[in-house]
Amino acid sequence: MIKRTFAFIFFLILGIALFVSIIVTTGVDAIWESLSNFSLLGFLILVVLSLLNFALFTLRWDIILRHHHEGKKVPFHRLFLHRMTAYAVSYLTPAAYSGGEPVRVFFLQEDGVDTKNAVSTIVIDKVFEYTALILFIFSGVLVSIIEGSLFSGKMEIFLAGTVLFIGGLIFWFYYSTIKKIGFFSSIFRFLKLNRIKKIQKFEKSIIKVEEKMATFYTNHVGKFAILMIMSLATVLFMVLEHFLVAYFMGVKLSFFQSFISATIPGISYIIPVPGAVGMLEGSHAGIFALLGVGINVFVFVLILRLRDLVFILIGLAHASKHSISMIRKSFTKGT
Repeated sequence: MIKRTFAFIFFLILGIALFVSIIVTTGVDAIWESLSNFSLLGFLILVVLSLLNFALFTLRWDIILRHHHEGKKVPFHRLFLHRMTAYAVSYLTPAAYSGGEPVRVFFLQEDGVDTKNAVSTIVIDKVFEYTALILFIFSGVLVSIIEGSLFSGKMEIFLAGTVLFIGGLIFWFYYSTIKKIGFFSSIFRFLKLNRIKKIQKFEKSIIKVEEKMATFYTNHVGKFAILMIMSLATVLFMVLEHFLVAYFMGVKLSFFQSFISATIPGISYIIPVPGAVGMLEGSHAGIFALLGVGINVFVFVLILRLRDLVFILIGLAHASKHSISMIRKSFTKGT
């Protein structure tokens, strides 16, 4: 626990230092000038586009949930807000890609979905998300290696190693799930974690969740293909978002430049810093410098963060409304 806290504080300080460094290097006046030139219409277009992408994320989750939950259907708008809340929580915690997933489980339980079904749908949904992202990042790294002009040899090795490691985990997830070996339980067995009493208590529940996931993958090949196409489309949306932000800032990115800037900096979210503060700005600054793109990086990322702020406010508002409803229900039952 102490080591985790120390690591979090270390990376947080490092992130803040990078954040401040980029502000100083860019200059407050230059930042304000670029930000003031970004039109409100451009920002609204970005938000609408991002909401459409978010709806696509939610639709994928909805399709998976309908397979698992045979009871009363959870309304799409509620799933949309549940996911928005999870996004807000993830953004504000060190685990940027998965910190809000327990919130989704909690909301589904409140909507009458069994815990095992809720966990299974979220795990499958996240793996689709990771798979699409890794495929795109891997493609970007591969193209940059072939061109040989973007990254140095050590950086190429690091990026390729990171992508291959995560890609290997994703491959093992699909293989072990389809073959009914069990992804989580196989890791527990390999690391001898199943000898720990606390893990032994949850092992049966984990195996049941894995069985549900295996049923989904083996019995719905066509649906799997559709969901994968949807997942790839969500990443293309991200590429379009980056292109539009740069375009409204007066910089026209090529597809390759938009693609690289939208994917590879995503690795910065692995660092345990809330919202990847400083890390995201630094990674974008490095990528744009390597691409030879002259753009105010701080403003570029700030606009994306302002878009994220809209999502966070919507998510937190939904969480607050849900909490108030729960308090009212508890009060009513008590009387």
